[in-house]
Amino acid sequence: MALNIIGQKRSEECQVHGASSRTANKTLLSMMLISFSLIIWHVWVHGPTTQAVDPEILKRPFPLLLGGEVWDLVFNSHGILAELWDVFPYFIVGILLAGYIRTYKIAVKLQTKLRRYGVLSVVLASLVGILTPLCACGTVTTAVSLLFAGLPLAPVMSLMVTSPLLSPSAYLLTLNDLGPEWTVIRTMAAFSMGIFAGVVTHLLRNKGFQSRDIFMEGAVPRGDLHDENYPNERLRCNCKEKFGHRVAARTKNMFVIFLAKSSEMLWLVGKYVLVGVVIGAIVERYMPKDWISGLFGQKGALSIIWVTLGSVPMFLHQISASSILYHIKSSLSGTLDGGAALAFLIGGPVTAVPTMVMFWTIFRKRVFFLYMFVCIAGTIIIAYAFQFLVFVPNVDVGNPLLRGVSSISGGISAVINKQDQHVRVVMDPGGKAMIATYDNNLVGKGGVVFDSGYARFLNGSAERYDNLKYISNVAGWLEENSSSPIKKSILIYDTSAESALNRETFSSNALVTLEGKGFRVRITDRTATPEVSEWLLGQYSQLWVLSGEAGPGQDFSGAELQAILRFNEDGKSILIAAGEHRDGARDLSMANQVSAGYGVRFSEHVEHDKELPATTAPYFLNRASGFLGRILKVVHKA
Repeated sequence: MALNIIGQKRSEECQVHGASSRTANKTLLSMMLISFSLIIWHVWVHGPTTQAVDPEILKRPFPLLLGGEVWDLVFNSHGILAELWDVFPYFIVGILLAGYIRTYKIAVKLQTKLRRYGVLSVVLASLVGILTPLCACGTVTTAVSLLFAGLPLAPVMSLMVTSPLLSPSAYLLTLNDLGPEWTVIRTMAAFSMGIFAGVVTHLLRNKGFQSRDIFMEGAVPRGDLHDENYPNERLRCNCKEKFGHRVAARTKNMFVIFLAKSSEMLWLVGKYVLVGVVIGAIVERYMPKDWISGLFGQKGALSIIWVTLGSVPMFLHQISASSILYHIKSSLSGTLDGGAALAFLIGGPVTAVPTMVMFWTIFRKRVFFLYMFVCIAGTIIIAYAFQFLVFVPNVDVGNPLLRGVSSISGGISAVINKQDQHVRVVMDPGGKAMIATYDNNLVGKGGVVFDSGYARFLNGSAERYDNLKYISNVAGWLEENSSSPIKKSILIYDTSAESALNRETFSSNALVTLEGKGFRVRITDRTATPEVSEWLLGQYSQLWVLSGEAGPGQDFSGAELQAILRFNEDGKSILIAAGEHRDGARDLSMANQVSAGYGVRFSEHVEHDKELPATTAPYFLNRASGFLGRILKVVHKA
């Protein structure tokens, strides 16, 4: 009865073209309130997160504590506003792309061709789905109109499954949040979901899934959903009342119509961006780390299933999903479980609660259960397939340090322990972090790479596997994350006092590779250059600290540490490499002196396999992600 009452209320938005329903908006509001209650609970039970910096604030009244906590969450240098500013270019480009598609009715034109291709229409419908700027609610009403037009259920099911998973805006926001590799993976997974849903439905077409047998009796009157006299107000399309249509009725200027159509998407997409950023920031800061790690960080055999089932009751929009996953990734002490993450990106958006309500009241129950089956089973199957074929355990998928790297050398390495949220673990074989990065360009700092395998940079080791490519990537990433006016100039500083590093012991092939990329490299050590000064560092864009044995009195002085930290604060980049030295020394003190400023500590030594896989990504994924990586640079520069 309650569902019927809700259904009788006239929607103020055109669901056929993807506007959200009141149910969706109420769900979003509920999610925000639940997230805010998590902040209240945390401040009440544990105190504000800033108390470690200023213990005196605990003497303030609770309302002031809560207000200060919310202020810090929103306005600090890496808070919600800072992230929204970082997302803004992708948001605008996505809005304009969606506006273009709607202005020239590209998706509508593709939909009209679906009837021409028989079974192959499943493929076309899957493609249309990932191009259409529709939400899950709008997809259902679009599906009804296509079924009325005589389209079989199989391609319609493909469209209904893929449309909630990806859109032009979600595509670009994923590019910003997770990088080009994840964008390609998400696109391939969404397309695969559409194919799976369409093929399963096609195979069951004679089992009660013909178009004439799928609607509830009297639930959907026949007719044109765009007709203002269509009897079902829940499905009736109010396109003519929308701003873009009113503008189009008064002018033939396509640019003006394009701007009007794009403006309609601002709130539709913007609210999900806002919700995703806010909830993601709250999850990262306040959600117990053990909970997140248990689902997304432990690489358990059943993690994909638990994440899939857990995401079914969530109202997780495609726009919000990548932002939330970005924060989940930041909160982990190790690498992300790729299969579980993909299940989260698929399972949440495809089973939105408002969609389920409409399905239950419009279609026969067997259609509802078929949809749920293809959504849940498809998510699990595709996530496990990608886990087996694409993702490498204990490797950060798509990390630029590993681009084009099939494997690197392992052996004896120190263990990296991270505390700062800006530190991302790149590889953690056996759960022991070995390579990590620090990136906080919002405050103008340069990038930092932490590597606990010192030997990878030396003669005899750098030539093994793809170590040279990895070293080249490190230099390239550090240069990209440096705002120094001095370009491609590296100072390699060995902290050893006795068995000093020189051009003979540092990999000669690595030097050739770096110099071939245009880098100017100088190698020195504690004996030849006993003091690291601002004057010395001022000549370079990168500092590579290779930490060997320190010995008595060899630690960095306070002035040297200040010079190194100022070097990074000025936008210049640093590599900190520790681990077992070539003479067997395992002194980590000087490496930890520098890394402590970034919430990183090198600790115990462990022995890994001699060769550690970095990627099994197919050729297409590498090429496609490389192309998107170039787009990423262009948008960032814009």
